[in-house]
Amino acid sequence: MTLGLKLAPQHRVYVGFAIYSFAMGNIFPRLPDIKRAMRIEDGTLGLALIGTPIGTLVALTLATPILERVGFRRALLWLVPLLGLAYAIAMHAPGPASLFLMLVPVGLMIGSIEIILNVEADRTEFLLQRRIMNRAHSFWSIGFFGAGLFGGALAHLGLSPQLHLALVVPMVAVAMALFLGGFEPAPARFAATSDE
Repeated sequence: MTLGLKLAPQHRVYVGFAIYSFAMGNIFPRLPDIKRAMRIEDGTLGLALIGTPIGTLVALTLATPILERVGFRRALLWLVPLLGLAYAIAMHAPGPASLFLMLVPVGLMIGSIEIILNVEADRTEFLLQRRIMNRAHSFWSIGFFGAGLFGGALAHLGLSPQLHLALVVPMVAVAMALFLGGFEPAPARFAATSDE
């Protein structure tokens, strides 16, 4: 028995991109609040945020064998909610150095999710024999846009960044269970041959 809605393979890819970018994008409307709370300048905040791309680079370089061992389905269903949780925890950083360190695991998760979703989009294209990659990334933009609207609205209402990012975690977890609970990765594009 599978959980969640029954969706076509391409629709699962689209929703995966949207939920992932929503989980990732909610921090950005709160950067001014983080800067004010830490009493730091733009440059210092920028250096603290470099923790994310460092983690992403490491994951994009090294994570594929680990993800294949764990399984794309299990990894994706856990990583997207954990990404939201990692951002929520990072909101409690007392200063830029600790924010940098807390964002490195965020980057590791982002890189891993990027691998899974882009490989899945490619395999689904091969399965369906039609292009879906551009539309998948447009859903990434929709999720990011939604995160901006949601985050901006909560900031306008005076909700703290800590509570805001904490609220994102159950939202993302429920969305993943509802839309991707029945996710099964598409078959590999090329089967391995025995004469290699």
